[in-house]
Amino acid sequence: MHDVRVRIDEVTHFLALAADGHVAHAAEALGVSQSTLSRSVGRLEAEMGVELFDRTKGRFELNRYGQILLAHASRALAEFETARSRIDALRDPSAGTVSIAYVSSFGSWLIPRLVGDYRALFPDIRFVLNGGTADTVLEALRGGAADIAILSPDPRDPEIDWRALTSERLALGVPDAHPFAARTDGVEVSELEDLEFLALKPGAGLRGIADSYFAVHGVVPNVVLEVTELSTLRALVRAGVGVALLPELTEDAGLRLVPLRDEATRVIGLATNRSRSPSAAAQQFARFVREEWA
Repeated sequence: MHDVRVRIDEVTHFLALAADGHVAHAAEALGVSQSTLSRSVGRLEAEMGVELFDRTKGRFELNRYGQILLAHASRALAEFETARSRIDALRDPSAGTVSIAYVSSFGSWLIPRLVGDYRALFPDIRFVLNGGTADTVLEALRGGAADIAILSPDPRDPEIDWRALTSERLALGVPDAHPFAARTDGVEVSELEDLEFLALKPGAGLRGIADSYFAVHGVVPNVVLEVTELSTLRALVRAGVGVALLPELTEDAGLRLVPLRDEATRVIGLATNRSRSPSAAAQQFARFVREEWA
């Protein structure tokens, strides 16, 4: 098999001469000497093993071999320029696209603040945002579908760099008519054992935190229903189906958040994949978030 070794400048010179047909004009347009252009085209013809031009009366006219090369060389050079543009975009920290996967419940307060604050500084940055459970967010980060993940708790994965940013307390979510709804001094963990609990399915970050909280305090919650979305969990609590441990920021009409005397906290962190090379835009966004929120 013939080992083709063609330089980009040879392709550029070939295309310029093919377009003009005069060595002097093409050389002037390229900003090179006529001898440089002639040698470059000569090397390309030697590499191809054929002459690419018919030399007639001082003009260079493409022959059938040159016509074939012209079609492919034009596409190749266009692809090269596209690749260079994409690489330049990746190297520019103030432009490009940052893909963020995040636990869905952060989409109502944390993600808008992070993205809004950053785009106020760098308006050319674009974001791709995808919410999900903690396990799907982690999978997106591992698989390269996301540059950055905002999740809780710490996945404790050697491939993942997770750093705490902020935290939010958990409270007991009850409907307005519940006996605990008027409690302003909070509830003891021991009072939770006889309640009917609603919870997110295993794999959700909030479920793992709640399970750990109960385990530390020696309580086995009576979980009567599991769901996949925090919004559904809140709606079921409002409807009086049961109670749940919820982030403090989720209180709305028909739902009361009762403080836990033994505090439960959800620590939220920013995670990146140590085995992948992020773009300059993703690196700068991660640095900004860590410096502003840590």
